[in-house]
Order: sequence, then C-alpha cells, then structure tokens
Amino acid sequence: MTGSIEELRLHRVLVAIDGSETSELALRAAITVALRDNAAMTLLSVIPEMSAEAAGWSLAGANPEQLRQDAEHYAEKLLRETVDRMPDGIPVTTVIRRGKPGPEICAQARDQVYDAILLGARGVGRVGAMFGSVSSYVLRHADVPVFVAHEPRHAD
Repeated sequence: MTGSIEELRLHRVLVAIDGSETSELALRAAITVALRDNAAMTLLSVIPEMSAEAAGWSLAGANPEQLRQDAEHYAEKLLRETVDRMPDGIPVTTVIRRGKPGPEICAQARDQVYDAILLGARGVGRVGAMFGSVSSYVLRHADVPVFVAHEPRHAD
C-alpha cells in the first residue's frame, strides 16, 4: 500500500451507556472524540423488556411492573447524571429505548445518522447477562463502525 493514512474524524457518535465501568470508558473515549472533532454525541440507554424475562426468573416476589419502573428510573437517572458530568461545549442528546439492548442500539444507529457507535464490552447486572454479549451483537449487525471499550485485566 502507498500513501499516508488519514486520521479518522467523527462528527456524530452514538454512545451506549449502562453504568458499567466499560461503558464509562466508552464515554470517555467519545468525549475525547467530541472535543477533538467538535462532534455531537447521543447517549443511549436501553431498558430491557422486563415482563417477558421476569417470568423465567426465580426471584421470590419479583414484580415485573416494579422491575420495569426501577429500570426506567435507573435509565433516566443515569442519562441525567451523565449529561451533568459532560464537559461544556459538547452537544448532547439523550435517548431511551426499550427492548433487547443489541438490536435497540443498532436500530437507533439506523434511525439517525451516526459516524460510529461506542459501547462497553461488558454490561452490568443479571439483566445484561441474560441477553448475551451486547457488544458482539452490535459488532455483527451495525451498519456503521463500532468501537468497543474493554478494561484491561488488573494484575493480582
């Protein structure tokens, strides 16, 4: 190959956040991009459909409606607190979607114009574990470049 390698420039990025350390790492990478490239950012939180999944859980007294409400409040709070922590000058939009996280992240990326998706390699809690690897799904199905943040292993 000849010629120089051009720098990647991103102007609209979609960042999936769930409160995990790896989604925080993806967010920090997105902030770096946004500040460098003057990019706009969309923060996305996906609320899993609780009612269908809760039926299979062996949680004593699990109330699907309460689980849904708790997940909704968590997503709203997470987005609000994340926006409050953002550096000044970055245009930020927030979106909440409901459903399976992988398909919903890809659907959001198709519904709007984004240059890339940034997300963490691992989600949080038993809900994330029920759906398999969200990042693997997004890598396989997204129509735009995907950057997956993975925390390095800590030395013992």
